[in-house]
This record gives sequence, C-alpha cells and structure tokens, in this order.
Amino acid sequence: MSTITMTLSSPTVELKDGKGSLTASVTNGAPGPERVVLGAFPGTGSAGTGSAATPTFTTVPNPLRTLAAGATEQYLVNFDTTGAAPGSYPVKLIAYSADDAPEDYADQAHVVTLTVAQPAESPKPKPGFPWLWVVVGGVVLLAAIGGVVWFLLKDVTVPDVVGKSQTDAVQILKDAGFSSTTTETESSATEGSVVTQNPEANKAAGRGSNVNLEIATPVKAVVPAVLGMRIEDARTAFQGAKIQLDFTQGSACTASPPGFIQSCVVTGVNPDVGSKVNINALVLVRTELRSRIIIEPNPINICKTNPQICAIKQ
Repeated sequence: MSTITMTLSSPTVELKDGKGSLTASVTNGAPGPERVVLGAFPGTGSAGTGSAATPTFTTVPNPLRTLAAGATEQYLVNFDTTGAAPGSYPVKLIAYSADDAPEDYADQAHVVTLTVAQPAESPKPKPGFPWLWVVVGGVVLLAAIGGVVWFLLKDVTVPDVVGKSQTDAVQILKDAGFSSTTTETESSATEGSVVTQNPEANKAAGRGSNVNLEIATPVKAVVPAVLGMRIEDARTAFQGAKIQLDFTQGSACTASPPGFIQSCVVTGVNPDVGSKVNINALVLVRTELRSRIIIEPNPINICKTNPQICAIKQ
C-alpha cells in the first residue's frame, strides 16, 4: 500500500483565456523521508506510456521534492491550453516515489478535465441607426402632445353648482374638467350647500382650472357685552341677539329687587362676551346683588327724588 497520498484544492479547473491553476497537497506517510514527484500524464493513456505524444498542457514547478516523514507539501499545478483545438482534455495527476515507476501509483491518480471552448463568433455588424424612423416618431409624438395640450387648455363653460350640496358640486365640476376648493361662509341657505362660486356659472374658463366654492354654515350669534348690566337689561340684549339666557349655580339673583337700593347685576358669562354661538344657544350668566346707593358730598333729598316711598298711606 502506497504511503504517498494527495488531495486537490478543487476537482475542476476554471480556465480564463485558456489558463488556470490548482494546488495539490502531497503527504509522505512513510516512517522516513521520501523523494516525491508530482507528475502530469494524459488522461486517456497509461501513466508513463505515450505521455510525450499527447500534450497535458500542465506544468509543475519543482516537481521533485524530499518530504520528511509525515510532512505535507503544497504543489502548484499550472494549466495552459492556448492554441489547443476545442474539446476536452483529461489530465492525470500522480504523486509517486522517485524510486518507483509512476504506473505503480496509477490507482491513486486524480483526473482533471480541461475544456477548450469553441471560439466566440465575431459579432455581426450592427445596422445603422434608424434616423428616419426617429424623425417620423418625433413628429407624431409632438403632434400627439400638441393635441393633448390643446384639449387641456381649451376653454370650457363652468357649470352652475349654486344651491347644490358640496359633494354633488365637486363631482359636477370634476366631470366638466375642473378642480375645486371650498371655503365656509355663514348663510341662511341650507347647511352644506353652495352659496357662491368663482368663476361664476356659464363663464368660460380653461379646462383643469380651479373653481372656488363657498359652502353655507349656520349663521352664528354673538354673545353681547352684558357684564355689569342689570339682569333685566341683559335679558333684552340676549333676546336681540337670539340667544337663550340661564343662570349658573351660585348666582345670587335672577331679578333686581323692588326699589332702588339694590340691583341684580351680571358678573360673568359663559361662553365669554364676543364668542360666536348657534342661534338659540344657551348661554349661562352669573349674577350678584349690588347696592345702587351713591354717597354724594351733599345730602340727597330722597323724598324729593323718590316721593313715592315717602308718601303716607291713608
């Protein structure tokens, strides 16, 4: 049994421009040093016979080496099929003792197949650039673009959407080729309906242009400035503004007491004065009793200014 073994870095060789290589690891398993040769032989014949007649396209630098007992050496194996006819060329790699014939190690041969491909065909000349068709296509494309632009910019009549709901109006304008934007405005018209449009109906405008729509929202009431007023005057102001009045918890009074000494005065409003609320909305007020007596430098003749309280009942 041979004590010389070999493994290859790859079972195949990739040739680039007809050249390639691999690494063979050769190990001496003998108890003593051994002179080892790595040889290449034609894959179709017997090792050591006819090898000179059939090329192997293989070179091994420094093929004869002395390997110590148990040592492993790396052999570089180069392949060059430049000039070879297309086809497959099997090559046997055999690591053997220099003191023996290589055929004694034929059963340990590793076969590497070199493939020489057919030369690539010369590329066919490319036809000339079809300038005529480019010009014709360009003319057709420009005509098509011009038609589209003319269609998009052509003036069309703006449809009448006043009184329509916002959803219907937007769709009608879209179908006619217009875009739309909306703003809200207080109006007595039906909530959510179109109050005005700009451009106006039946006017000519460019296709794709924008139409602004004003959408009706309920008319709002404004909380009147009633702070410091007598509750009676505040009620009148609230009625004029079409707002309902109610009292917050903790209000001291809901009406001014008889006489002139005290009045029921508004001291707070919720929502605040100036706020916009819906018609007939409920607004809360806070009240308190306040004295109406004003101290003057000179005494006031109460009976003269208010004779009814001084009259003697019969």
